[in-house]
Amino acid sequence: MKKFLCSLVLPILGLCLATAFSAEAGNVHISFDHPRRFSDFRIQGRQEIESAGIFRDEVSGYLSPLVAKRFPGSTLSLSFTDIDLAGRIDPYRIRRLNNVRIDRNIASPLRLYFSYTLANSRGKILASGSKSLVDPEYLYRYTYYPNQTRSDTLFYEKATLIRWLGTVVATSANITAK
Repeated sequence: MKKFLCSLVLPILGLCLATAFSAEAGNVHISFDHPRRFSDFRIQGRQEIESAGIFRDEVSGYLSPLVAKRFPGSTLSLSFTDIDLAGRIDPYRIRRLNNVRIDRNIASPLRLYFSYTLANSRGKILASGSKSLVDPEYLYRYTYYPNQTRSDTLFYEKATLIRWLGTVVATSANITAK
């Protein structure tokens, strides 16, 4: 009897945990329109298609808790049309620092171009539009974060998108409709 209960309870518990974790990450959907044409989209020296997967996973995981908190039950969809990542790969340091982005005052601005849709659980559009986030001051804007955090993969891109998300206003008063 004990084996029977374990064989029944453990899969159900595993399914519940998997559902709980996937439900939170599922509230942010990211897509890309021709990432090979993006201005600067090679993360850690990888090709654009592989970089798209890294960007999608990193950014959606980072934005997901804020979307769940600000817009419960809603889904944010971002479709990127161009990305110019923060920093540049310095060709003079490639041998010592392979695929490391150098952030300096002379680096060109971080640029994120995308369209977005925020929809409630019934599919009603709460907010939508196109956005061009261009931040030449990204090196100075987030100095209050610890150095360790600022060296995380795509930190400046994620922080810039979190800052933008704070400005998004839903047009419906009934955000939590299910």
